[in-house]
Amino acid sequence: GSDEARMPFQELAAVASCTLIEEVGSTGVGALTLAMIILGVSSVVFFTKAVKAGEAKKFYMCAVYVNAFAAIFTYSALAGQGWTTDRYCRQLFYSRYIDGLIC
Repeated sequence: GSDEARMPFQELAAVASCTLIEEVGSTGVGALTLAMIILGVSSVVFFTKAVKAGEAKKFYMCAVYVNAFAAIFTYSALAGQGWTTDRYCRQLFYSRYIDGLIC
């Protein structure tokens, strides 16, 4: 019933009580930077293929959007935005999962 609907919010309230949050270290920043570059380059490559494609244009444009938004959301993680804490007081970058809703 209604208790099930409130469960995630109660869990988030419990998570908000973290006094020490495990944040991304230098290795994570390097991995996020590399991922952002790869995703950005991939979106440009898929866009050039979409311009030349016939029937496959819809596929390539979907790939462009997914990769471009993933690159933007990865940048938001690098900028320290788009995250919350999980139950173990670690950063959870929820913005990275939004791109799955695009196509």
